[in-house]
This record gives sequence, structure tokens and C-alpha cells, in this order.
Amino acid sequence: MISEKDAQYLEGESNSEKYRENRFIPLKNVYLNPEYRGRFTIKTPEKVKRIHDGDVVWVDSPEKDRASVGLIYVQTLDGRAGFKAPWEAKGGLTDWYHFREILRFGVDAVGAANNLRRGNKDERPLLLSFYDSELAQYRQSELWKPRHPIGVIVTGSGKIKEGLDNLVFTNEGRAVIFTSEAGRENLESSVKDYPNISVEVIGKEPRKLDMKQMLRILKSKYDVERFLALGGPGFSTELIMQGCVDNYFINISPELSGNDKIRSFFSHQDGLPELMDLELVSLKMLKYPKGEGAFTLYSHYVPKIN
Repeated sequence: MISEKDAQYLEGESNSEKYRENRFIPLKNVYLNPEYRGRFTIKTPEKVKRIHDGDVVWVDSPEKDRASVGLIYVQTLDGRAGFKAPWEAKGGLTDWYHFREILRFGVDAVGAANNLRRGNKDERPLLLSFYDSELAQYRQSELWKPRHPIGVIVTGSGKIKEGLDNLVFTNEGRAVIFTSEAGRENLESSVKDYPNISVEVIGKEPRKLDMKQMLRILKSKYDVERFLALGGPGFSTELIMQGCVDNYFINISPELSGNDKIRSFFSHQDGLPELMDLELVSLKMLKYPKGEGAFTLYSHYVPKIN
């Protein structure tokens, strides 16, 4: 059973008043790559088009046997992205709506690592779904998808802090936990009481998980075409190092961190084996009405195919 506090939080997130369109400052396109204009779009509701300044664009993977991946993260001007509480990056309501609703309504699965709470005092449960009722209705009636994207949790050890009594598993429909052979042993006894949770093994050792195998399983077994990854530094680094990311959604907030203890979204000790050639699909800007020069940039990159 989830706690009363988490139940109240979920009730608040489901309140339609939070999603009134006039609460959000619309984004403005600064650049649209003509090669992608009118192509690779997800069918998008009019409300989102007005806030997002156009359709949501998603480029599929050239590897047809796996789900395509979009990686979303918010960083400060100096590249820091490893906040335990994402709102520390000083984004506004539109940032939240873009991260939590716009990029999720049209995907088949949303995933994260095994930290299922957000905040410096762990005050907020992680949600992998979206809660604007207008988008939920559109998803079901126009995209013919189930109410919630599949929730994906990746944990090599098979350990999940605070167990499975989290909203991801109890209130957001189907969930899949990807783990190692050792991790499966840690999960077997706890998942038996949750018929909506599946466990899949993608490696022998906890620190050697095969992310492409995860994406192949998601497509072949769970009909997942588009997978949105919420980029904590460890999770996003593994996806990047294994060549899995097809869409980089990088939101740059106006905050300048200057805190060396906060990690960037990519944190491999040896760096990339070779330079990554990315192509800009779009660049959007949000200007805040208060505060001269205050803005957030929303960029979308894809790996360039020669």
C-alpha cells in the first residue's frame, strides 16, 4: 500500500486545474532543421502545439529490431544535470509541463534508474506517466495507446529503495524491471504479489547490463516503439556509451550552478571512445516575463548518419 502522503500527491497531480493552458508560457521556435520539418512527427494535440510551437518530433532508431530512445535532461548553463531535485535548476511551469507531459503523452514506455523518489528530503515520489487528462484522452482516442506508458525501472542489483510500494508500480499500469541474473534473485519474492510487474534479465553482473538488449526486449515482447529515458547521470551515461540514444532533448536553464559536486548528465571516467557527431533538429526558447535576460533553451539533437 502506498502512503497517505503519496496518495495525496497523486491526487494533486491529477487535478485538471494544474494543466490549464493559460498557466504556461508558450515556447518559440528559434531554429527548425528543414530536413526534419513535417517529418518524424508524433501526432500532436492542438493544446500541445500551441505551447510547444508545433508538433512533437521524434526520430526513430535506424536499428529496426529495437525501441528508439529519447533522452531528456535539464541542465544548468555550466552543464550540471545531476540534481536530486530537478526543480533546483530553477525552471518554470512550462519546463515542468515539457518534461512531464509533452514528451510523455506519445511514447510507449518511460524509464529511470531505481531511485523512486525525488527531492533533497525525498519528499516527492517518482512518476513515469503523465497526468493532463486532455492528453490522456487524446492518447487513447487518437493514438490508440493505453492510458499509461509502460513504466521501466533499471536496477542491476535488483534492489529498489523502499520496495515496490511506489506509485510507479501501484498506480501507473504495467511496469517492467530490468536487472541482472543476481538482481533477479533479489526481486523474485517481492514481485510475486504484483501481477502488473515483469522482470527481465539483461546481464550476468549488476554493473554490466546490456541496454540494447533491453530495447530489443521492449520492442519484441512489449510492443514498445518509443522509449523516453529520464536521464540521471548513471543511466544516461550507460545509454550513451552503448550507442542507444536516438534523440537528445536538452533543456538548458538560466541557472549557473558552479557546484562541482553536482554531476553532468554524462559521467564516464574514460569519456566517449570517439567524438559524437550530432545534428540539431530544433531549438526553442522560453523568455520569462520577469527578469531581464532570463530564458530557457530547449534543444533537440539526433546522431548524424553519414
